[in-house]
Amino acid sequence: MKEKALSSLCTPALVVDVDKVKRNARMMIERCQNLGVQLRPHMKTHKTLECADIMTGGSRRCIAVSTLAEACFYADHGFDDIIYAYSLPLDKVERCADLSERLDLFQILLDHPHALDELKKRPLRDGRLWHVWLKLDCGNGRAGVLHSQPEAFSLAQAIVGTKGVELTGVYAHCGNSYNCRGVEQIQAVAQETTDLTLQFMEKLKASGITCKSSIGSTPSCSHPVKDMGKLSEVHPGNYGFYDVQQSVIGSCTLEEVAVKVLTRVIGHCPHRNQLLIDCGWCGLSLDGAGKLPLDML
Repeated sequence: MKEKALSSLCTPALVVDVDKVKRNARMMIERCQNLGVQLRPHMKTHKTLECADIMTGGSRRCIAVSTLAEACFYADHGFDDIIYAYSLPLDKVERCADLSERLDLFQILLDHPHALDELKKRPLRDGRLWHVWLKLDCGNGRAGVLHSQPEAFSLAQAIVGTKGVELTGVYAHCGNSYNCRGVEQIQAVAQETTDLTLQFMEKLKASGITCKSSIGSTPSCSHPVKDMGKLSEVHPGNYGFYDVQQSVIGSCTLEEVAVKVLTRVIGHCPHRNQLLIDCGWCGLSLDGAGKLPLDML
């Protein structure tokens, strides 16, 4: 491909420093190797084949996605061992069945008995199993059944007891790490999520249930705690690019951020002491100026 000068690009444009992406990916792979856990990179930040190849080390296996469009995109390009990391919407069961019957390993998340009931109604062909992860809420306060509720354990038992369904693992997202400022706070969230997940795993083990465990977020996996080595997998995603928000949290330095938004000055308003650029609000950040410290802008 012929190289282009940045000034020749149409704006706004996302400019990616591929060398930084490769370095960020290599560092995460090394962290996971040192911990002894499987890395399952999330694809939702970049949604590209190029970055997926880099983040999987070229294996094209063991990824997480947030939409079925992403799952189909990667499946169409030879990726396998995919987790649809979103509590199963009941209208998506048939599309998940198609992927489960097409790939060697397609996995879904459940956090409610109603979703399990829908799987019972749609057995997979050729003796295939639904590979299910129980979505656990360990303090994130979003999707998942709360770790301390009896319903979490009873749902795990129900999954195990359902014909044609396998409890593959327990999946927790430490999204509350995005409220952190600094490594100490990040690691406190990582430790809490790890502890609660492992406690739940011990409860399952005591009842004769064994399966995998996975937690993740870019902040927690950028500064992992030792006990995360007791887990099976981790599933960060943003780390390939990082961004200003991640630098504010403490996940990375500004030098590690691999993306920038290229824009042009298209107007000058001296009476307001402002310049007008051709980049709208969403092209820069969903967080907005009010969400970041002024000295970072």
